[in-house]
Amino acid sequence: NFVIAFTSDKMCEGEEELGRLLITNFIKAIKDLDVLPAKMVFYNNGVKLGIMGSPVYEHLKEIESMGENLLFCATCVNFYSLQDKVKIGTLSNMFEIAQVLASAGNIIKP
Repeated sequence: NFVIAFTSDKMCEGEEELGRLLITNFIKAIKDLDVLPAKMVFYNNGVKLGIMGSPVYEHLKEIESMGENLLFCATCVNFYSLQDKVKIGTLSNMFEIAQVLASAGNIIKP
């Protein structure tokens, strides 16, 4: 029972280009896990991963088709004016995201 929380459109600190490459490779690797996460939540800059045209959009779409539940913070999507660009997952609120995180056995934050 684990949840992956994406709070950025890149992984770790340091060079931006490397961070974007790492997050792309991480999301690709999720498809090959023996056990998928209970849910994947996206908030703050992490919602940008779900926009059409992002380097990981097709991978996230495939993960969703595998039965994975992707929750995107609606407040964040609205803040960045991405309402017309996030076409995968479900728009959610911080209460539901907090519930998901609080009930998770483990939280992975890449």
